Amino acid sequence: MAATAALGLIMVGLLAAQNGFMPWRQPDGTNLSGIVLNCDTGSNRVAVPCGGPMTPMAVLAAPFIRSGMGDPIIFDGVTATAKQFAITKPADATSYRFVNPCNVDVRIRKVSSMDETVTLRTGTRFMARSSETLGTSEPKFVSLIATAPPTGECAPELQYGRGG
Repeated sequence: MAATAALGLIMVGLLAAQNGFMPWRQPDGTNLSGIVLNCDTGSNRVAVPCGGPMTPMAVLAAPFIRSGMGDPIIFDGVTATAKQFAITKPADATSYRFVNPCNVDVRIRKVSSMDETVTLRTGTRFMARSSETLGTSEPKFVSLIATAPPTGECAPELQYGRGG
């Protein structure tokens, strides 16, 4: 117990000595002091009181809200051969959530007709057993391809919505 207390006192002393040697500064060059919680500015040993105008902010995202009837578009039978699907985007949709339950990566691409296809080097790749929300355009047709032959059913889902 005494050894722990002694170690704690030594650490406090070392930290105080470090602060005296190389103190944290505000952007105007004045040293920070007191017990106010300070936040890093991204510059070497420069900090500001948290909540100030120079404090970095976390990006906040709106939750994903489904559009239309709320049912996903399910792309049945995706294989290592490209397959095209006709789709309709709800008018209020600004984003889509793509869910890939397959055991292989899948690529999807907006195409201009049922004759155009995605390749293994085009479109957006979605990792196996993952989901992601992206901004959307006005596609009438999409083409999907599995990057390798799936060993089971491969039926990715697309859900239109807002936010995400």
